[in-house]
Amino acid sequence: MKKIGHVAGHKQNTPYEFYFLVDRESLIQLDDIVIVKSPCSQGEIIHYGIVREIVKYTEASQYAIETELIIDKKIPYVNITVAKVFVTRIEPEIYIPPEPSAEVYLADKISSEIALYFDKMGNKIPIGFLRNGTNSFLNLDFIDGTSGAHINISGMSGVATKTSFATFLLFSLLQKSPNSSQYRAIIFNVKSFDLLYLNYKNNYKNLRHESWQELEEKYLKLGLDPKPFNNVRILVPPKKNKFPKEIDIPDSLVKANLYYFSLTEIFKKELFKFFFVDETKDFQSMERIISIVERHIQKLIEKTDQELEKQGIIETQKGYIENLDQLFEYIKDYLEQNASKHNESKTTINAFLRRFKKVKEDCNFLTGRIQENKTDIVGEIERNQLTVIDVHNLNEKAKLFVVSSILYLIYLKKEEENDRNIYFFVIDELNKYAPASSDTPIKEVIVDIAERGRSLGIILIGAQQTASQIDHRVTSNCAIRVIGRSDAFEISKSFYTFLSEDLKKRAIILKPGNMIISQPDCPIPFVISFPYPTWATRKDEVLNTTDIKKLII
Repeated sequence: MKKIGHVAGHKQNTPYEFYFLVDRESLIQLDDIVIVKSPCSQGEIIHYGIVREIVKYTEASQYAIETELIIDKKIPYVNITVAKVFVTRIEPEIYIPPEPSAEVYLADKISSEIALYFDKMGNKIPIGFLRNGTNSFLNLDFIDGTSGAHINISGMSGVATKTSFATFLLFSLLQKSPNSSQYRAIIFNVKSFDLLYLNYKNNYKNLRHESWQELEEKYLKLGLDPKPFNNVRILVPPKKNKFPKEIDIPDSLVKANLYYFSLTEIFKKELFKFFFVDETKDFQSMERIISIVERHIQKLIEKTDQELEKQGIIETQKGYIENLDQLFEYIKDYLEQNASKHNESKTTINAFLRRFKKVKEDCNFLTGRIQENKTDIVGEIERNQLTVIDVHNLNEKAKLFVVSSILYLIYLKKEEENDRNIYFFVIDELNKYAPASSDTPIKEVIVDIAERGRSLGIILIGAQQTASQIDHRVTSNCAIRVIGRSDAFEISKSFYTFLSEDLKKRAIILKPGNMIISQPDCPIPFVISFPYPTWATRKDEVLNTTDIKKLII
C-alpha cells in the first residue's frame, strides 16, 4: 500500500474522525479510502476511513495581501494539504483515536472491502465501483427481504440517472443472486419508449469517454455478463378510440402484448377505487359512494350469465355494460334514483359523478370486453423474470390507475396464495402514490408493503425527485437509500439527515452515473459510479447487423 501522509497532531482527532497531513507528492481525492496502523498496549489497531474533506492552505499566512508577497517570494511560506477522514471501521474494536504522526496509507482492494464491510456480507451483488476502482457491493440480505427490504432512489429529473441505476440494480440482481429464479421484476415505463428495448444489445452509439471494449471489461470485472436483459415481457396499452383493441406501439422492433382491464375483473378484484387515486383531498368524502357502487356492481356480476361474465360483460335490467362510458350512464341513473335509499345528498352524488365523468373520459379506452389478444397481466408477470409495463402515453389518471391496480393485484396474490416468488416493483414518482400530506387508496397498500412487504415477498424500488414528500412510514422502512444529483432545497429537508454536510454538498454537484449509497452494513454513506448500460435504452441504440460489423472491425 502507498503511504500518503501522517496523522495530524495539531487537530483534535477522535475515534470517529481524524485529520492527516498529505505528503506533497501524493494526490488525494474525496472518497479515497485510507487506513492507519497505530500501536497500543494490546497490539496494533487499524483505523479504516473515507476522505470526506480536503483543504489546502499556506502555513503561517494570515492576511490575503500576503498572497502577493508569497508569489513574489518576498516572505517564506509552505503550502500544505490536510484531509479529514470519517472512520468507518476499527479493528480490533478498541475505540481510541489513531496515534498522531502515524503513517496513513491509501487502501488497496482488500482494505477497501474491509473498510466498507463488504467482507462481512454473506450474500452480495455488485453495484458499481468505488473511487479507487474497487468493486462496490450491496448486501443482498437487505434487498430481497432476508434481513430487510426496499430501496429508495432520489434525485433531480434528467440528471440523477434514477431509472438507469434502478435498471442496473435489477440487471445485477437477476444475474448474481443465487435465488434469481424466484425473482419477478416489474418496471413501469413512464418516459417515452426508453425501457421497451431492454432485451436488445446496445450498439454504444451514445457511449462517451470510453470504448465499448473498456465498458464491457468493467462488466466482466464486476462479474456480470455484458448483454441485454433476457426473459423479458413487454406489456403495452391499447390505442385510444379503437375497437377491436390494438397495441399502441408504432415500432415493429418492440415485441409486446396488449393489456387492458375488463369491468368484471375491476369490480371482482375491487380495483374501481384506484380510478380516484389522485383525488387526495376529496377521496374520503367520496369513499362511501365508491363503496356503494362497488357493492351494487358486484351483485350484478353475481347475477350475470357466466358466459357473459367470462367475456367481461355485466348484465343489467337495462342492457349490457362492458366499458366505463356505459358504466357511467348506468351508475348515474342508479345513484340519482336511489339517493334517499343510501342516505346520500345530491351534492355528494353530483360531486362523485363529476369526477367519475372525468375518469371515463380519460380511462375508457383501458376497459372493454375480453378479446383473444388481451393479456393476463398477473400471469405474464408470474411467467417472466422481467415485465416492462408501458404507461408513458397514458394521461395521469390512467397511469395512476394502472400502476396502483397492478401493484394491488400482486399484493392480493401474495396474501391469498402460497406464492414463493419475490416481486420487485420499480415505481417512479413514488410520492404520487404515497404522499406525506394526504391519503389515497393505494397509499394504504404501499405503507403496508413497506412495513411488512419483506415477509410477503414484495419489494419496492421507489424513485422520485422529492423523497421528503413521501410518507415517512414508507421511506423509514427502506433498508437502502440511494441519492443522485439533487436540488439544494430538497437536500436540506429532514429526510436527508443521514447524509453528512459534506455529502449534502456533493449531492448537489454529482455527475450522472454517480450515486451516494447508504446501506445498513456501512456506518456512513459512500459514493459509487456504475457503468453505462449494455442494453439498448432507446430505438437508435438497438444493435443491428451493420453495428455488429462495426464493433468487430
